[in-house]
Parts: sequence; structure tokens; C-alpha cells
Amino acid sequence: MQPTYLEFAFPYYWHYDVLRALDYFRRAGTEPDARMSEAVEIVRSKQLPDGRWLLDHLHPGRVHFAFDDGKGLPSRWNTLRALRVLAWWEAGTAAERGV
Repeated sequence: MQPTYLEFAFPYYWHYDVLRALDYFRRAGTEPDARMSEAVEIVRSKQLPDGRWLLDHLHPGRVHFAFDDGKGLPSRWNTLRALRVLAWWEAGTAAERGV
């Protein structure tokens, strides 16, 4: 796996990372698949003790206004995407277990 896939960015433009890939599957309406479990664990491992995720990377490009406070600081957009992905994952795996 490319190390850059582990750096969560926003805006992500045309770049991919683990969080963006999982969010794609969530938005596409697919069911969680066991092959995604490593990626989900990466997202979980990057959660801060206060429940947020950092802005790990800023891709070069024009940004008309700042979305977050800066690289290395908590990101409201990465946090939103990560929470959505984890909720989708938990709902899908709970249904699979019959819970």
C-alpha cells in the first residue's frame, strides 16, 4: 500500500486515500465486505482521543476558502467522513451478524 493512501486530506480533488475509498463504497450503497476490514481499522486507528480525525495532508491546488484550521490539526470534514464510514460499517456488519 502506498503511504499516501494513509494520509487523509480535504479537499481531496482527484486523489485517493483509504477514507475516500471507503466513503465511495458507503455512498454507492454497497454492503460492507470483509475485504474492507483492514481499511476500516486504519480509519479507526487514526481517531483522536477526543473523537476527531486530523487533516493529514493538503494537496496543492486552488482553495478559495479554508475548510479546516490546517494540516496536522483536527478536521471537521475528515471527522464527518470517518464517522459516516464507521456508522455504515457497523450497521452493515451488525446486520450480517443478525443483530
